[in-house]
Amino acid sequence: MPLTAQAPVDRGELSAGLVRLMQDELTVATLVFDAHQQLRLQSQDAARMLGLDAPFAPRQHAETFPQPIHELVQRALGTNASASHTGFSQRNGAPALPLRFTALPLTHVDGRASVAVLVQDVGLARRLEGDVRHLDRLASMGTLAAEMAHEVRNALVAVKTFADLLLEQNPQAELGETMQQEIKRIDSITTQVLKYSRPSAADFCPAGMHELLERSLRLVRPRCAGGNITVVTRFAAQPDLVHGNEGCLAQAILNLLLNATEAMSGDGTLTVETDSVAGAAAASLPGGSERSLRIVIRDTGAGISSEHLARLFEPFFTTKPNGTGLGLAITRRIIHEHRGVITAESQPGKGTSFHILLPVA
Repeated sequence: MPLTAQAPVDRGELSAGLVRLMQDELTVATLVFDAHQQLRLQSQDAARMLGLDAPFAPRQHAETFPQPIHELVQRALGTNASASHTGFSQRNGAPALPLRFTALPLTHVDGRASVAVLVQDVGLARRLEGDVRHLDRLASMGTLAAEMAHEVRNALVAVKTFADLLLEQNPQAELGETMQQEIKRIDSITTQVLKYSRPSAADFCPAGMHELLERSLRLVRPRCAGGNITVVTRFAAQPDLVHGNEGCLAQAILNLLLNATEAMSGDGTLTVETDSVAGAAAASLPGGSERSLRIVIRDTGAGISSEHLARLFEPFFTTKPNGTGLGLAITRRIIHEHRGVITAESQPGKGTSFHILLPVA
């Protein structure tokens, strides 16, 4: 991170710590004050992080800076010890940012004192900390859900046996048939809970996504034909090989295709596209990647409200009368296990698009 000098400074006079501070290109904004609390150095990001449009003036006094900076500079010069403060800073109408200010006393070779103030945006760190806590809670919930689902399935074995016996003895019993149907529904729910809570087998190998997409589309084409839904495919990704488990990837794709067909009552269009992605988008994948394959599954259905869109991948969240709310949660977990990313875009009345990024093999 480049530093702009406010007055001629001989780097040889600075302490080794300050030299390393400038050379390491820290990811935090930096301000350096002399023993008179006047600004001597500032990084290009300092003013922006503090909500200013222009850099600070040369030799600007620390008392004109936000209060935490002034107090830390005074304390560091007075005690010759480091000090820190975390809080919010907002100037000139700029959005408030959670910032951590750290003052480090520095000593020149001739004995003169100065203070380096590091300004760090801790908003991302706090969000990551919140995400970790959220993942811990989900992991605990997943373990509990798996144990409960296992016990429920054990109990269902006995209930199903009695229901089958009831139907054998009285084939006309409507209650027995209803019980049998509900048992199947409960068994289906517990099966999905177990699939969501258990990691898939790590049986990964090169898989051709175009062939996998075609196989999945063959399963939904009869439903599309019956609902007057047009299927459009544009497969442009080269290469189309990803390193993964074909069965799990097929399950994820089929979940999205079924959701798309269910979202259209008729006279709609189901579009499935692939293309190759490189650069920053590919590098953003977990673990990083030079190239990735993008899959887009788009429908022209009723769309999803922004309120529901934010919760779309949450376990047990559903807007379907008979839905379990686990289909998309399982789909996201499968994509994440393949070091990929899935996102959704939607507007009410304009349909929904799901975007998947997977690293190529």
